[in-house]
Amino acid sequence: MGNTDGEEGTSENLTFTFAAARLDAISALVTRALEGATSYHDIASLIFKDAKQTGTTPEAEAREIASTFYYRIDLERGSKPGASLEPFDDQEDGHFWPRPIKTADAEVLKLWDALLSVRTEPEIRGLLADLLFSAKYKKPHLYARAAVEAYAAAQRGNFHEGARVAMLIRSWSILRAMGFLDLETHTETIMCGMIEKSLSSDSSAPGTVIPLLRCLMEGRIKKKGQRSQPPPLPKATEYFFSALDRFKADYLSLQLAEMAREHLKDSVLIERALRKTAANIMEAAEQATDGHLKTHWLQQAAKFARRFHLDDVHAACIRELQAIDPKTFSWITIKAASQQRASDIETLLRAFDQPYLPEALIYFFDTPPPSGSREANEKAARHSLENSLAAKIMGSATYGAHGLPQKSYSTEEEKLKYQINANETISMGIWGNFLAAALDRMAVRHQIPPSETLHAWLVEYYGSDPGLCISLAESLSLYWRGDYISCVQLAMPRVEAAVRSLLLLLNEPIYRVEESKTIGQFPGLGAMIPHIERHGFDPDWSSFLRALLLTPGRNLRNLGAHGFLQDVDKQTAALVIRALSVVALLAPEETSKKASTNQAISESLAFPIGKRRQSFVDRLLVKTYARLGAVLAARRRTP
Repeated sequence: MGNTDGEEGTSENLTFTFAAARLDAISALVTRALEGATSYHDIASLIFKDAKQTGTTPEAEAREIASTFYYRIDLERGSKPGASLEPFDDQEDGHFWPRPIKTADAEVLKLWDALLSVRTEPEIRGLLADLLFSAKYKKPHLYARAAVEAYAAAQRGNFHEGARVAMLIRSWSILRAMGFLDLETHTETIMCGMIEKSLSSDSSAPGTVIPLLRCLMEGRIKKKGQRSQPPPLPKATEYFFSALDRFKADYLSLQLAEMAREHLKDSVLIERALRKTAANIMEAAEQATDGHLKTHWLQQAAKFARRFHLDDVHAACIRELQAIDPKTFSWITIKAASQQRASDIETLLRAFDQPYLPEALIYFFDTPPPSGSREANEKAARHSLENSLAAKIMGSATYGAHGLPQKSYSTEEEKLKYQINANETISMGIWGNFLAAALDRMAVRHQIPPSETLHAWLVEYYGSDPGLCISLAESLSLYWRGDYISCVQLAMPRVEAAVRSLLLLLNEPIYRVEESKTIGQFPGLGAMIPHIERHGFDPDWSSFLRALLLTPGRNLRNLGAHGFLQDVDKQTAALVIRALSVVALLAPEETSKKASTNQAISESLAFPIGKRRQSFVDRLLVKTYARLGAVLAARRRTP
């Protein structure tokens, strides 16, 4: 046992030896400390204070007397009710003072036994008898009985309600462990009295009712010869439903619901308890005026109802959730000024002031990933989470375009992903403005050619798949005509098509064959991105595709597929065009498979932008095959 600092500490390790002649002085010290004390901790602190002020008590003796009252009754935290006296042994982490009961030496045990013989207060007798019982001193069963009786009698003392509840539950734990059938009814009667008093009070205390109720719901002691556990007292069920009516906070209702599922044998009563719990949570939603709070409670109630197959309750929650007025959401917009100067932006945009439109487009197709560096975003996210107390305590949630909660983030890993996505979203917002400005600048400076002309140039210059190139060309034309929603609806599905085309050229086994009732089909974009990453696709670009098109990003792919993209701005359209261009211009035309080896495609995947794509010879071969494919396709269309 080490030393402690402060008034309860000792300046050196002192050896305590119990002297019977000091018993009266020791008992008097306890008597003075007991006056006005409402807990064992109060007694211990007052003993130290008294000994320090009077100076008549030896330091080692004062330390041991005070230590006696620093032992604490801890309620069980698991599903089983009960209480234990702590600390018991050296294996328990987090205990420093007092020494574990199991390591108490003979002199300390003599002190406890002597004090027990002269004290009459039930609070004092209960703790001392419990300590001797726990230490297995002499005849432990006698001390166990004395502890049970004293703890029960202490309900008429001056200790605060929380301490009296703990003593009563400890009494219940001991009598069940020792099988004291003759003391069970008396203890249960006291428990019922405390519960009734609390439930009838205007300020009913859940900290009193629920721990005691857990004990009563456990059932009575199993007698010898009985095959099954005797049921709990009938009153326990009455108290249980009264508590459900009284304690409507979600965390309390959920505790009671678990108690019902564990202890109630009647399925009708269990369903009644579950429905009442759901009703309590829904009542909190009804009382909420803020849209966020109402959404939270309805979402919790819906999850609870779905978990326990309360289909009608679940449907009612969803109806109310869908009917929440968006105006009741108290959204807060946080604005931050950009540190970029207008001159810096103008310097970047001047790169697009080329004499010819194709040259400007080449610069556009060579811009870096709009979501930024994956490594830098993760590093910044970790730094942000480590330095934010709110982020450590609270979770986060996102809302979809439908205005309903979509995803919550509570674990450390989920919070990190959410923060990374937030950084990517900010970066995409900046680059979306820049890319849109670049495209607008091209429209002002150049005469925009027909999409067919753009298509022909893309196929010739990049040697890419004509089908994907025509989608890219038409998307650019739609953007320059100001039809942003058509631009996005055309370009988004082709991103997935381009990724699929690349994987097929790499002969990646991605097709999912028919199985049972599931039809054969190719996987979606989210499932294909890891495959293409394994072939060397730049992780910064795959992060951009996820952040823009998938969850937990902007999820444009699903929003567009399900009809939620009703208003698209030019920045979003520019980002989608950039996403299509980075993969479409990498996908060679189908007839050029032989010219595009796996190695060449992998090299292009690693460097999707700039001049480090395919070699000059490879690009020339690709162009040749692409032109040949285009000619053959045109001839096939000619009647």
